[in-house]
Amino acid sequence: MTKKLDELLLQARDLISAGKLNDADRILEPLKNDYPLSQDVARLWCSLAMRTDRAVDVPAYAAKIYAHVQSDFHKAHWAHVLGTAYFILLDLSAAHDHFVRALDHLLVLAKAGKIPPHREKKKTRRSGENIFVSGEAEQLLWTTCAQLAKLGIPAFPYAGTLLGLVRNGRLLDFDKDLDIAVWMESWDACCAALEQAGWVRPSTMRIDYANYRDYVHPELGVTLDVCGLQARGQQLVGGFSLPDYPPDYQRVSVFPRFDLVQRSTDYGPAWFPQQPETILTAFYGDWRTPNPHWDTVISARNLESFTLLVRCYAYHRLVQHWLVGDLAKAWCYAHQVALKDPDDAWALRSRQWLEWAMARLNQEIPVWPRNQQQRRVYTRMVADLFHEGHVNFLRAARALGTHLTVCVVSDERVVENKGKLPVMKQAERAAAVSACKYVDAVMTETPANVSAEFMQQHGFDIYTFACASEQERIDKYKLCETLPAQTIQELEYTPGISTSDLVTRILEGAGSKDVGTKKQ
Repeated sequence: MTKKLDELLLQARDLISAGKLNDADRILEPLKNDYPLSQDVARLWCSLAMRTDRAVDVPAYAAKIYAHVQSDFHKAHWAHVLGTAYFILLDLSAAHDHFVRALDHLLVLAKAGKIPPHREKKKTRRSGENIFVSGEAEQLLWTTCAQLAKLGIPAFPYAGTLLGLVRNGRLLDFDKDLDIAVWMESWDACCAALEQAGWVRPSTMRIDYANYRDYVHPELGVTLDVCGLQARGQQLVGGFSLPDYPPDYQRVSVFPRFDLVQRSTDYGPAWFPQQPETILTAFYGDWRTPNPHWDTVISARNLESFTLLVRCYAYHRLVQHWLVGDLAKAWCYAHQVALKDPDDAWALRSRQWLEWAMARLNQEIPVWPRNQQQRRVYTRMVADLFHEGHVNFLRAARALGTHLTVCVVSDERVVENKGKLPVMKQAERAAAVSACKYVDAVMTETPANVSAEFMQQHGFDIYTFACASEQERIDKYKLCETLPAQTIQELEYTPGISTSDLVTRILEGAGSKDVGTKKQ
């Protein structure tokens, strides 16, 4: 009979994965009656129920299984199922209580030195290359935005999608979904157009927010998150809105007002924020420092308050990752809650015991950027035959702030300024500079004149340089004459070494054992 049960469960699991939920239900409903305390049956049945708008039937069944199982691991799992069901039903107090109960069981395991076995999450996308790396996801983004723009719907890149496009010039390699936003006046039209274009609403963990909706692309398996924004005084607000519920059931994110402009794409004109840095700073603070562990729902710096709704999202994901043995990811969620609410005892205790468990397993604790006040430094240099003087300059430049960006100027620009080509090509010089530990980023295409607009566009606070002569000083100050004086910092030039000196020494045979002996 066990073999028959296993075969039926496998069949039901495959049907659920294929989206044939009614067929799966016809298998699982009798099994639920025949094996009322089977965890395997209950796990699949509860998963199906929460996908088919029957979450209301889950708590009573899951509570029986919770009472029946003995181990803290299984009790944590079923407490999480209960919390998830109540979350979908929008009984957030009950959801919170069950998530806390799950954490309590996991803490008991951690104190006993027991860790759930690590299980990789099954991939739902196509096998093969990462479509965020390959460019397929970005193509889908612009195709979608251009189609909406053609219909008069001003949808634009948002959140993590906007972050990748602005910071990296492409979507984030580690991203998992596409994010777009639209004004609430166009909300209904936008959702209708997406569904007309073939985007499908998923059935898992579905809460009908008034200003947030997610879709899945049926072919690529990419999730599209759609966020609605509306004006509130001098601000814009978004997030998750449940109009008929109290404040603790809302997730309100606040932005300064910004404008949209159209930009050309290969798929037609699409809308884009005119001041993307405004949105990114509101969301992330220091958005230029990568943080692959960031969760916008929980971590966003522009949350009006850390409500019970947001806390339930955080607890749900914390427990979820802990149960599958992903301690680093679980730690990140405990840490994010502690950053939002330093008095959250469950988050603090979870973080402490997760750190203890990771240390015992020789696992590294994730590095979480401190989001300190950034002071970004910019400079331009040739860096030909990279030498000690360059290192001294870059060390001093980096000491002016928290981040150093270096523009390695083009070969053509060197010819214009010095009347001769550098010894090393621009790509070679850029590679040498980027390898220097004092340099955080290298650019190869920037304007010759350093304007306030350029500095603001890239978030630079200081422009710095060093001068070997008075004429060079005059020329360099002329290139940045429109900058406020407080943003310009001249550094000391290292005497006694220069690229020209190195070239001379090379031509004279410096480094040979017999400097005075000529070749025959």
